[in-house]
Amino acid sequence: MKAFFQTLSLLLFTALFLLATYTIPDWLPADLYLRLDPLLGLGAVLARKEIILRVLGSLILIGATLLVGRFFCAYACPMGASIDFLDRLFFRTKSRREIPQAKSLRKGKFLILILFLSAALGGLSLGFFLDPISLLTRVYALFFYPLAITLLNLLLDLLRPVLQGLGWMGLARWHTPQPVFYLVLLTFLIFAAIIALNRYASRFWCRYLCPLGAFLALFSPLGLFKRRVNEECNECLKCRKNCPMAAIEENPRLTRLPECIQCRTCADVCPQKAVSFSPVRRSPHLGGEFSAVEISRRGFLYSFTGGFMLSFLAERTPFAPLRGKRPLVRPPGALPEDKFLQTCIRCGECLKACITNTLQPCVWEVGLAGLWTPRLETRYAACEQNCHVCGKVCPTQAIRSVSLEEKNHAKIGTAILRKEMCLVWAEDKVCLICDEICPYNAIVFRTIDGFRRPVVIPSRCNGCGWCEVKCPVKGDSAIVVVPHGEIRLKEGSYIAEAKKLQLEFKPDPGDDQFILQKSGLKAEEGKGEETPEKTPVKDQPKKPKGFL
Repeated sequence: MKAFFQTLSLLLFTALFLLATYTIPDWLPADLYLRLDPLLGLGAVLARKEIILRVLGSLILIGATLLVGRFFCAYACPMGASIDFLDRLFFRTKSRREIPQAKSLRKGKFLILILFLSAALGGLSLGFFLDPISLLTRVYALFFYPLAITLLNLLLDLLRPVLQGLGWMGLARWHTPQPVFYLVLLTFLIFAAIIALNRYASRFWCRYLCPLGAFLALFSPLGLFKRRVNEECNECLKCRKNCPMAAIEENPRLTRLPECIQCRTCADVCPQKAVSFSPVRRSPHLGGEFSAVEISRRGFLYSFTGGFMLSFLAERTPFAPLRGKRPLVRPPGALPEDKFLQTCIRCGECLKACITNTLQPCVWEVGLAGLWTPRLETRYAACEQNCHVCGKVCPTQAIRSVSLEEKNHAKIGTAILRKEMCLVWAEDKVCLICDEICPYNAIVFRTIDGFRRPVVIPSRCNGCGWCEVKCPVKGDSAIVVVPHGEIRLKEGSYIAEAKKLQLEFKPDPGDDQFILQKSGLKAEEGKGEETPEKTPVKDQPKKPKGFL
C-alpha cells in the first residue's frame, strides 16, 4: 500500500513539473507540492514579515498531520519516495549496522530547523538548502529534465531514418531545444549525497537531516492514529529491525511518536500481528508511548543564535557591497531585490518553465543570499514577450503572477550600446540587426557627425534582450542589457508605473525611416539630423531627465 501511494505521489509530482510550461492553464497549480510545504511557506513569511496568500495552502498539510500523524513523509513526500526506490535499487543487499550515535544524530534535523527559522527571522532565507520539496524540484529542473531532453533527442536522432522511411515526417523532424543550466554538478552532488547516506541507515536523510520532517514531527504526536502493541507481542524485535525511521525503542512497546511516519512496516512484519494503528486505546493492556523531542536548551540557543548570526553576516560578506552594482537582471515581475531574496525559495520552477532558457541560477554574484536565485542570461537567450509563465509557477510569488500586458510593462533593464565594440560605431560596417530585431523599436539610426549610427531610446526599451542575443559580435555582445531603469514593484500596476515614468512599450510598426542607400552609412549632404519619430519633437510629451 505504501509503495502504491509513493509511486502515485511521485508520478503526480513529475507530471506537475512537466506541465510547468508556456501552455500551462491558469487554474492548474504546477507548484502544488511547493505550496503545501509548510517549512518553505513559514520561512518566506518570516523572512518577508508579511502574509503570502499563495503559501497558506500549507496549512492543509499541518492540519492533516494534526489529525492523522506524520503520514506525509511515508506516503506523499516525493523525496522520501525517491530515497526508498533508489535504496531498493542500490542498497537492498547491503548489510547495515545500527549507528552508535543515533540518539545524538536524531537531534540534528531539529537543530537545522531552528537555525533555518531563526535565520528567516533575521531576513535570510536558507530553507531551500535542505527542504526536500525545494531540493528535489531543483534537481529535477537543473539535472533530470535536461538529461531527459538529451536522451530524447539522441533517441530521435537514431530513429530518424526509420521514421522517414515510414513517412512520419513530422516526428522525424521533431527536435526539442536542449536546456542548459549553471550549478548542475553541485545540485546533482547534493542529491547523490542524500542517496549515498542510505548506505549507513535506511532513510538516513529523513531520520537525521530533513528540516521539513522535523517540523512535521512537532505536530505528529498529536495525531489520532498511533502505533499500538497488544499483549500478544513476544518481543522478537522484528519491528524494531525493520523500522525505516528507527522509531521503536528497545522495548518494542514504546514508540518515538515524533519519528513514526505511519508507514505500518512494523505491523506488516510482526509474526504475532500484535501491532496496530488505531485512533483510540481499546484496552489498558496496549503498549505505552514515548513522545519526547530531545533538544537541550544549549542546543536550542546555539541553533537560534547561529541563524541570527548567519543572517547578520550574510549582509556583511565581501559580496554584499556588490549587490545592485553588478548587471544582474531579474525576471519580469520580480519583487524589489531585498524582498525577492527573502521570498524566493530557489526551487527552480521558473528556470524549467522558461521557454527560452534565459533564466539561469545565480552562482555567487550576490553572495550566499542570492545562491540559486533566477537571473536572465540575455547573451544566451532573450525573454519571450508572449510568455509570463515564470510568475504563474512561482509558489511564493517572489515573481509576481501578472497578465501578459502587465508583464511586458515590468521593465527589467535597459540596453546599452558599447560603441567600442559595435560594428557600426567602431568599424563603419553595415549592421542593422539590433534595430530590426527590437520588438519595441527602441533602437533607431540617427545621423551623428555625418554618419548614421544606432542609438537606444531608453523610454522604449523594456530590457527583453533580443538585441543582445542576436548581436553578431563574437564573445561579449556590443549591446548589453543592464538593470538600469528597471521597474520592480511589491504591489500595484506596472502599466500605471510605466505611464508615470512616460515609458512607451508599443510593438514595432515595422516602418523604420532608416533604409540603407547607395551612400551606405554616410548621410546625404544637406539632410541634417534624422529623427525617428514621425511627429514633430515639440509635440511630444516631455521626457524625464536622462531619456532621449
